[in-house]
Amino acid sequence: MVYKKNSHIVGLDIGTTKICCIIGEVNEENGIDIIGIGTSPSRGLRKGVVINIETTVESIKSAVEEAELMAGTEIDSVYVGIAGGHIKSFNSHGIIALKNREVTKPDIDRVIDAARAVAIPLDREVIHILPQEYIIDSQDGIKTPIGMSGVRLEAKVHIVTGAVTSAQNIVKSVNKAGIKVEDIVIEQLASGEAVLSPEEKELGVAVIDVGGGTTDLAIFFEDSIRHTSVLTRSEERRVGKECRTRRSPYH
Repeated sequence: MVYKKNSHIVGLDIGTTKICCIIGEVNEENGIDIIGIGTSPSRGLRKGVVINIETTVESIKSAVEEAELMAGTEIDSVYVGIAGGHIKSFNSHGIIALKNREVTKPDIDRVIDAARAVAIPLDREVIHILPQEYIIDSQDGIKTPIGMSGVRLEAKVHIVTGAVTSAQNIVKSVNKAGIKVEDIVIEQLASGEAVLSPEEKELGVAVIDVGGGTTDLAIFFEDSIRHTSVLTRSEERRVGKECRTRRSPYH
């Protein structure tokens, strides 16, 4: 969840129990120094979904103003985190023939389009298409295929979708707070970028973000995201009950 302007980076996390705004500044070593943080109780969301726009707008304004005051700068555009039970994801696979037998950027775009050519209900929209790996003539595990030669290119991707209305209400709330939304990012992807090292992503790791209304899960392996899901409180209770009643095969 980042937005760069005059070396500033801004993120806005809209959660069920609190809204957090954080401002960072790029330093000379290309690292990030945190210069402003603002939080506010979230009173207009339930299970990660906006149920009252006006109270959500007030909470966003309060968090943003606190961060602006600490950083001594104004915020006009951000990337926003999105979560909630409406987030659904799945893996997909696309295949194309290579025209010039050498992979180019337009070939990457075409194979990604082929992978995303799946039936999605009209009330849902694609939030992310995250490449996992490319395959050239049965050679798998390729991360950067541009410049390589072959006759067939395949792509395995992870597609994240969300309810159109839920995403629109998030964007509308931020816009009514006087801030432009450049894009939205699912929370567990942002959490993974924040806390995981490249080695952990390569070897395989799960990120579990326990929130006030939902729990977000992401699984990384071989430096790519393999699975994402969102559990609401009712689903957590159901899973917990199943785990407690399931008899261990070692007993």
